[in-house]
Amino acid sequence: MMLTIEFLTALGQAFAALALYGEEHPMRQQAIARVLTVLHRRLEGDGPLRVSFIDTDVIIDNRPLTELRGWEWTTRLSGAGIQRIEIGAHPLPSAADLAAMLGEMRARFASPDAAARPWSRGAIRFGPLVVATGGSVNRVVVNSVVDALEFTGLGDEVAAVGYVHDEVTAGHQLPMAEVEAIVHGLALTIRREQDVVLPLLDLRTFDEYTTTHSCNVSMLSIGLSEALELSDSDARAIGTAALLHDIGKVRIPQEVLTKPGKLSEDERRLIETHPVEGARILSERGLGNGLAATVAYEHHIWYNGRGGYPYFRFPRTVHFASRIVHVCDIYDALCSKRPYRAAWTSAKALALIESIAGVELDPGIASVFVSMVRGATEMRHLISDAA
Repeated sequence: MMLTIEFLTALGQAFAALALYGEEHPMRQQAIARVLTVLHRRLEGDGPLRVSFIDTDVIIDNRPLTELRGWEWTTRLSGAGIQRIEIGAHPLPSAADLAAMLGEMRARFASPDAAARPWSRGAIRFGPLVVATGGSVNRVVVNSVVDALEFTGLGDEVAAVGYVHDEVTAGHQLPMAEVEAIVHGLALTIRREQDVVLPLLDLRTFDEYTTTHSCNVSMLSIGLSEALELSDSDARAIGTAALLHDIGKVRIPQEVLTKPGKLSEDERRLIETHPVEGARILSERGLGNGLAATVAYEHHIWYNGRGGYPYFRFPRTVHFASRIVHVCDIYDALCSKRPYRAAWTSAKALALIESIAGVELDPGIASVFVSMVRGATEMRHLISDAA
């Protein structure tokens, strides 16, 4: 890991030298030579390099580099559409390859609006973290969402959410680097397709429901937040909370979650513990997860405070983010096939949402959601060929 840090540090120094000195200046040449030397040592010692830049974090595989948190070049690279760098070890990049990479990156710093496209030369690739849409894709099992994002297909996000759920089920810490990267990818997708298509996921096996549903609710919540004219940071925060809204279901036995018939009263009560369990999991994570914990706790509580669960002895208004996630949760749940019923049509689900607005759902949020969905073409992508 130290060689990776050394390479990125040398890269930042090279950017500074290229800005300060002319092409023939020895300081410029020395800076570039140092980057190449350190890069070769890194590739020869540790193999291919894959590094991602998300907000203020530098992520190697599934581990944030805390040593470089707040590194000035992270936001510069990400803002220029350089959110992922991959460099192969065979063959090693040449001096010409590295010079071309640095030149292209500098050009993107100067003109970031036109830069969100992949670039490659030899063993070097870089560009945005893009999640492609369209067509059926196979579910790829991965250990890191950062690796998942290099594939095409929304099914990879589902695999990554599955990884997050597995980590929590195993009693490990909630891997927030993965969560934030998933939301980043989903935000790119919904923004690219907004007002044209809602790129939601379908499924063939019922045990995929929780992870698929989480991705869909996150995308819908980001789109709805933007339709409500919230800021990008607020939309991302709500998207993160939406992605984790059902995390408490990791504490529910799988046979109850996937039961094909009607639930018993005891099973129903067990299912209804997932908001409390989710809030507990997120609260245990520590400071910075208050919104996600709130949404996990409140996303089944009615707008008027007089219904849903957990039960409020004294009715109160729930958080605005919880009201956004609630409507998106209901819509995707109705439009997904379940063991005990077929999927509803979009029109039928929207009619129900309109009928419960003002009682179960915030009427203003519900109205904007209905307009958003009716103004888009919905496309659901199959994500698994598993039987």
